[in-house]
Amino acid sequence: MAGGAIGFAPVGGQAPAGEARTVVLEQAPKDHSIAIPREKVAQYLKDMDAKKLQTLRMIEGGKYNVNIRRITAAETGLVHPITADLWVVLEGGGTLTTGGVLENGKINGGQSRPIKAGDVVYIPSGLPHGVSGVNTNITWLNVRWDTDWPPDSPMGAGTLTGLLGRAAGAAAGGAPREGAVDARAARAGAAGAGAVPPAAPGRAAGQRQTLPSGSQQALPYSYGGSGELFFSKEQLDQIMAGMRLKKSTNTRLIEGGRYNVNLRWNGTPSVELHEQTIDTWYMLAGGATVNTGYQVKDGARVPNTGVSVVSKPGDVFFHPSNFYHGFSQVSPDIFWLNIRWDDNYTKE
Repeated sequence: MAGGAIGFAPVGGQAPAGEARTVVLEQAPKDHSIAIPREKVAQYLKDMDAKKLQTLRMIEGGKYNVNIRRITAAETGLVHPITADLWVVLEGGGTLTTGGVLENGKINGGQSRPIKAGDVVYIPSGLPHGVSGVNTNITWLNVRWDTDWPPDSPMGAGTLTGLLGRAAGAAAGGAPREGAVDARAARAGAAGAGAVPPAAPGRAAGQRQTLPSGSQQALPYSYGGSGELFFSKEQLDQIMAGMRLKKSTNTRLIEGGRYNVNLRWNGTPSVELHEQTIDTWYMLAGGATVNTGYQVKDGARVPNTGVSVVSKPGDVFFHPSNFYHGFSQVSPDIFWLNIRWDDNYTKE
């Protein structure tokens, strides 16, 4: 679990352009989960303000990391050639510009939109992006992972091969997003049920697409590709209300094949294990006891084994691959944003 007071020591690494330093708190573990309660995040923000830090790297995994970004003025435009970003805005607001052409730290062209606390943004690798028009400050949880998996490495997180065909699956993380009109049609449907999915190659728009045999995943709202994907707080609230009504446990917001972003709901205890997929959770609503590293017998958690932490909205959890994690004592239910990516960057 995450430790106590921070020892802020500047280190080298993948500091975004325009920053003097990046601070790393902890290397990503393989033998335990990390819990970062919202009270600790609040203390981190105070420490960042005192030391004028724009980036705090809470977890460093080499090919992935989990950060807090906090800026008070416009930042220099950025582009990450092989690294995708998932943002959860925690405080404040500003104007996000994506696309266009990045020249001398300035984005020419592109599209701009206001972002605020509670909004979620996916920024694929290779896409210029930057924040301006900052309202006092803007602070976001920034989860990042590289997208340079070997093309023939097995997929763990997603179902892109089954949904879009092997050619798209081989390009997982870089396949073009399906048509915006079809994606909007999918987003307009009830969460995970009755939506018209984006058309697969060779399939007419609006024609229902079937899931691969044996798949339990709902069709995603959007496919990760070359463009920004945005989910407002209001939209997420609406999806959560629909999930609770329909008792739908998972809405896949973004499918990338070797990564995905999900809005999840649970009203009952659970046991999960993903052999090659890392989970980062941001808790949105409700409460439960999060159990990790426990023993399992007959598909159920053995009581009084592993580590247990009571969760609440605003908490962050990091679960390494091939490590048991799940919930107990759910009261009355819990929603969380589940950000997942495969960690098999080296071919077996």
